[in-house]
Amino acid sequence: MRKGVRAASFGVLLVLAATAGAEGPTWAELNTQVAALFQSGKYAEAVPVAEEALKSAEASFGPDSAETALSLNNLALIYKTQKRYSDAGSLYERALSISEKLVGTEHPDLTVTINNLAFLYYAEGRYAKGDDLCTRAIGILEKAYGPDHVNVAVALEKSAALKRQAGKTAEADDMERRAAEIRQKTGS
Repeated sequence: MRKGVRAASFGVLLVLAATAGAEGPTWAELNTQVAALFQSGKYAEAVPVAEEALKSAEASFGPDSAETALSLNNLALIYKTQKRYSDAGSLYERALSISEKLVGTEHPDLTVTINNLAFLYYAEGRYAKGDDLCTRAIGILEKAYGPDHVNVAVALEKSAALKRQAGKTAEADDMERRAAEIRQKTGS
């Protein structure tokens, strides 16, 4: 499950990279390399390529661009996988700050970075901070799509997995039950 979550998170980021705008070939090629290395489990090899992609994004698009935020998120995901939690946390926080400046604090696109940061906090044992972020992500999605949207169900399932990991089985059960109800209503 963990490897699947990492791959799914990175897959979302790679899709965002493809739609991030008029990126130059160097940045796009670097991101493609990073994704391939990450998905192959070659995390140590992915780090310098991801660092280069971040430098390329900052130079080509600016330090507060969507491309820079995406590159920060990608590098943070690799660091988290390597258990370099402190490094990952500062990158996720910077990516979130940039994204909030670009789209506001209630945009559903933020939930990717918010959830990534929540998973990091859980990995560090900082459950209260992780819970706060999961609650924020669910709230953003409910506001954007309504309480019975499939994206809300996905966020509930992610939060439930984290709660279960922390031994909060009753809360996890409630979230999974609500997610199942949403999926039944929507046929997803």
